[in-house]
Amino acid sequence: MVNRDKTIDILRGLAIFTMVAANMAGPVLSEPHPFLFRFYGSFAAPLFILISGMMVALTTQTKGHNFNYFLVRGMLVIAVGALIDVLIWKIYPFTTVDVLYLTGISLPLAYLFQRLNTSSQWLIVISIFFFTPFLQNIFGYADYPTEFFFPLGGLTIIIGNQTNILNHWLVDGWFPIFPWLGFSLLGVILANLRLKYKTFGGSVFFITGIFLLVFGSVIWYFYPGKFLTRAGYSEVFYPPTPGYIISAVGLIVLLFFIVDYKHSVIAYHPLQALGESSLFMYILHLPLIEYVIVPNWSKVNFQTFLLLYIALSLLLILIAYGLRFFKVKWRDHPFIIRFLLGG
Repeated sequence: MVNRDKTIDILRGLAIFTMVAANMAGPVLSEPHPFLFRFYGSFAAPLFILISGMMVALTTQTKGHNFNYFLVRGMLVIAVGALIDVLIWKIYPFTTVDVLYLTGISLPLAYLFQRLNTSSQWLIVISIFFFTPFLQNIFGYADYPTEFFFPLGGLTIIIGNQTNILNHWLVDGWFPIFPWLGFSLLGVILANLRLKYKTFGGSVFFITGIFLLVFGSVIWYFYPGKFLTRAGYSEVFYPPTPGYIISAVGLIVLLFFIVDYKHSVIAYHPLQALGESSLFMYILHLPLIEYVIVPNWSKVNFQTFLLLYIALSLLLILIAYGLRFFKVKWRDHPFIIRFLLGG
């Protein structure tokens, strides 16, 4: 547990904590969802993805990991995403583009991205974000991505403006390459800044975060996009618009500033524990929602939902503290355990 970046663990834990609410809301909370609540879970994904890119650059510099390490790790992350599709959602894998698919392909790409000069890096990231709305308009953005349930030819969801699976990977799956790969690659750039400045607690990062958040919010206000709800999943990035993307980047920079400024706040401690085992927490909360909560509580009111959310979050936090104790006691655990539980 030594030499961990507390701020990254805290923010990764915050991403998991808010992601649980967003993922539970789809099958559990009756619609329409409160508008402010829709925003609450909408910034977990960019934070989670951006930090995954940061960790590629940081561990390359501090631990000397090579391309093969991230290729294998990326393939394992994709395999976990496929198992979630098969075992939890009962759909054929590699179709709707879960966040783990995007994360998996981004890890080796982020490693190669480090080899570019800074100007080229910024050009690629800005280009991914810039071209996203144009590609959405050219290829179309489905109200809901295609799902092929077991057995093939069984249950089918008919969507009027459905697009193909390649389109889901490109622009309109749950987490397609455009724009989400841009967040991972931006994480590499921010990691290099973190290695240089050691902290984002300075005034430059505060001003940058505020500017991007305000600028993005203004653009978002005038060009809000469709604000689709997909089968109850109501994050405000269906589709991700330029205003949302810029606002998300600004908010993430601000969050780094806030936590870096003082990361000894007691309230951060459970988030830090969650962040130390973020992949396992992500995997675990999905079957708990699908097989424990949904069969007993489905389409409940907001007050009941909040109680369920608090209860599930407390359970995950307790498990996270248990895993921390386990990792301290068993320091030489094999690679697959380190992969699942975090270093």
